[in-house]
Amino acid sequence: MDKEKTDAWFMKETQAMSDTLFRVAFAILRNYTDCEDAVQNTILKAYQNLNTLKDRKYFRTWTVRILKNECFAVLKKQRTLVPLSERQDADYEMDVPDPDLNRAFDTLSPEERLTITLYYYEGYKTAEIAKLTDVSDSTVRNRLSRARAALKEKLTKRSF
Repeated sequence: MDKEKTDAWFMKETQAMSDTLFRVAFAILRNYTDCEDAVQNTILKAYQNLNTLKDRKYFRTWTVRILKNECFAVLKKQRTLVPLSERQDADYEMDVPDPDLNRAFDTLSPEERLTITLYYYEGYKTAEIAKLTDVSDSTVRNRLSRARAALKEKLTKRSF
């Protein structure tokens, strides 16, 4: 494919998954500005490394994986500055019907938030999430189970 067609294809694909990229980034980072930066960096890295993608049908999975790595790199840098739990700037909320659910969601670990978002919001299967996050399928199922239990407990007790 020539460069113009490749660029047009890349633009179309990244625009089609822009909401997904932001939701995944927010599930990990919980900060609007950091999410925008992570998504932009991800798109740039994906474009720069597009020649390494062996099969275009895996573009979405490949891009989400780049984004996950980018987000965790941001978190790693932030740990040296301010613990995420002390940040009070989560100025974007997932589209959930219950604001208490959103607050309970905030109490989960970044890995659990990512797993829940990919499973429930984006519709990935546990095997796909395992590939995206470089963990086993059983780890994904355990994270889902722990996250569900934690959410249930928080929402039952309304303690967040």
